[in-house]
Amino acid sequence: MATLDELGRMPLPEAQHDAVPTVSSQLGGLHRLNELHQITDLVQPVTQLVPAVQT
Repeated sequence: MATLDELGRMPLPEAQHDAVPTVSSQLGGLHRLNELHQITDLVQPVTQLVPAVQT
């Protein structure tokens, strides 16, 4: 993973390295999104019992 992070930063000037997220941090974000999806799957049966809110 460190190699991918380094390859992702190579085209950037040194001063911008901290401003751009690494490949590993972006993949970590995808993992957290998957965890959120697992939670919403658990709550889905309950939310179908609540009538839709109309604005």
